[in-house]
Amino acid sequence: MRVHNLLETRKNLTAKFKKDIILSPKELTATSADETFLKKAIQIIEENITDPEFNVHVFTNHMNMSRSVLYRKLKALTNQSITEFIRTIKLKKAGQLIANTKMHISEIAYEVGFSDLKYFRKCFKTQFNELPSNYRIKNTHREEGFSI
Repeated sequence: MRVHNLLETRKNLTAKFKKDIILSPKELTATSADETFLKKAIQIIEENITDPEFNVHVFTNHMNMSRSVLYRKLKALTNQSITEFIRTIKLKKAGQLIANTKMHISEIAYEVGFSDLKYFRKCFKTQFNELPSNYRIKNTHREEGFSI
């Protein structure tokens, strides 16, 4: 029963992370070691989000973990590799900026650490199933009370 509960908790945490589009680690209540770990990881990425040179090596140094241990932990919690996790956080932040600001898409891409606009669009479309410009239109209409 104990093992079952641990597995169920991990599954729920993974689902919660994938489902949350809005990046708001400040609202997370650290009730478990796993949530504390994710909160720290997200905070480190947010602090370095504008740095295009921020990579797995820098991230592992900030987390004070070896690459293999960090990979296993993130894979267990989020079902993502370290690179995928960093990219997901950056894209979620980009989604927030697109929906809540009037910045150009290219400015947002550079703001979240992407140096290649074409690659940013490709990753954004993979994450949100739509292009950044369509995402802005869709979310702007929703905020203004229009229905599509």
